[in-house]
Amino acid sequence: MVKSGGTDLIVWLHKSLVNPDYVIDLTKIEQLKGIEISKECIEIKALATLNEVASHPSVKERLPALLQACLAHSDPLIRNRATVVGNVCSAIPSGDLIAPLLCYGAVVEIAGTSGNRTLRIDDFITGPKQMALAVDEIVTAIKIALPEGKSAGCYLKIGRREALDIAQAAVCCTAFEKVTREFRISFCAVSPRPVRAIEAERLLNGTTKMDSDIVDRAVKLAMEAVNPITDVRASREYRLAMVEELTRRAIKSCVEQLEGGGPT
Repeated sequence: MVKSGGTDLIVWLHKSLVNPDYVIDLTKIEQLKGIEISKECIEIKALATLNEVASHPSVKERLPALLQACLAHSDPLIRNRATVVGNVCSAIPSGDLIAPLLCYGAVVEIAGTSGNRTLRIDDFITGPKQMALAVDEIVTAIKIALPEGKSAGCYLKIGRREALDIAQAAVCCTAFEKVTREFRISFCAVSPRPVRAIEAERLLNGTTKMDSDIVDRAVKLAMEAVNPITDVRASREYRLAMVEELTRRAIKSCVEQLEGGGPT
């Protein structure tokens, strides 16, 4: 197994959840460090930490949901080690960064002995701790196309305590002001793999006047898109209730940002 920050892998090793023959540290590979920005996209390389990403001007200005998800993860000390790519490669349903990356249409850059390739993040994660990654491949970066024009984003998470807790449920909503508004909604900790609320998005994107009835209908459709389980952190019923509440808040936040001059 390979490691970057190692914040998940070290825990798994201590709990004997994995038993690799070798652990290969990537942290001295210069080509995997940093964040690159172009006019069209941002490239978050494999060793870029959550704090590096959260402090980057382009993330602050144009990717608010990703910023909020970075800051919702663990605490500042862990965020100095934990990486965005590592959070994705852990492929756990409660990974904070996965939902906003899905809403922003992120693609995963992969390198291996057979060459390089890219996958959409929803194709990359195939199930809990499962990825479409061969044994001779590593993820080198995640790329996100930067939104053009006015946009909004919101990531809301519920846990048993404020810090150092895995999400019981979380919702991400983004909205982009193009010819018409385009909403995207995704989730954390309520489905086995990344999923968007396509029917809820279609309803929101097809309306010309946003009102409470439209939001309520979209929320109900969002609840139908997820399939949470009951575990030690929360029951299925509680998670569904939180999806209902958090989705409503996230949609309203994005509408307010677009109409009130929020992030662009």
